[in-house]
Amino acid sequence: MKRSDKHLLVDGLKAKIGKSTAIFLADYKGCTFPELTAIRSAIKSTGNDFRVVKNRLLKIALNENEISALDGDLKEQTACTIVFGEPTEVAKLLKKFAKDYKKFEIRSGYFEGSRLSKEDVIALADLPSREELLARMLGSMNAPVKNFVSLLANIPRGFLNVLNALKDKKNNNNE
Repeated sequence: MKRSDKHLLVDGLKAKIGKSTAIFLADYKGCTFPELTAIRSAIKSTGNDFRVVKNRLLKIALNENEISALDGDLKEQTACTIVFGEPTEVAKLLKKFAKDYKKFEIRSGYFEGSRLSKEDVIALADLPSREELLARMLGSMNAPVKNFVSLLANIPRGFLNVLNALKDKKNNNNE
């Protein structure tokens, strides 16, 4: 690769990392080409980026974005996932691929200014998505209102039942 091509690659990585919400690193040593293609296409279909980049070039791009926490994880063969949206969705995909492909292993991550260990990335994958958490919160907020409306509806219903019982009693007495 020419020096000018390397500069273009680093500049592209720097721009993507600057826009990202999270970064995940994985070890892909021993993965087959079809396995890597499956991982790449699944991650790219979610609107994120999956790349196999030389560690030295990735380190330059990370350091230019003032991210040095991942420097120690850039060893051997590294696959980099750059996340632009919800990181839990991508973490779930990486966890699934680590389970499906024995040679693919999550190494670390970077989220909200701090380094994530392999265990942290897996814990992030186990979290429900943002939409699911919002739905749960909305359900919790609606529950008291729903119960109050149900309680208010029971008052006239109970009164109507008493009136019907009096009517039936009066009809039974008149017969």
